[in-house]
Amino acid sequence: MKAQAITFADFEPGRELGAHVEAYAPALATSWQSIFGRTAAGGMAEGASLAVVLAMRAYLTVVSPRPPGNIQARQRFQMHSVPRTGEAIRSEVRCIDKQIKRERLYVDLQVQGTGEDGRVLYTAVMSLIWAQ
Repeated sequence: MKAQAITFADFEPGRELGAHVEAYAPALATSWQSIFGRTAAGGMAEGASLAVVLAMRAYLTVVSPRPPGNIQARQRFQMHSVPRTGEAIRSEVRCIDKQIKRERLYVDLQVQGTGEDGRVLYTAVMSLIWAQ
């Protein structure tokens, strides 16, 4: 049986939707290096780029299934600390706001990643136009 898509009515500001844990695995770093080169390996650019990847993967995993037709209108991303290779990153997804503007359904979600020692790595806020 196919699960029902998450609707606008399902979002409740302040409520955590779930969490996703994924390791900043060497294979992920290798994929990044195949695009940007090994000279930048292990640096701040790699860590920041892969933090964005981990945040998006958390959103796609936790907020699922999504109805077709959603639009990501805006994203803000703040780095607090760089993840370490091999470290398990816990990314919590939370609804922080929802509203109707000009007959469109807007949802603001926060994804916050923490490292194994509890330090905050990143905070992302995604503003989405929700399809239903």
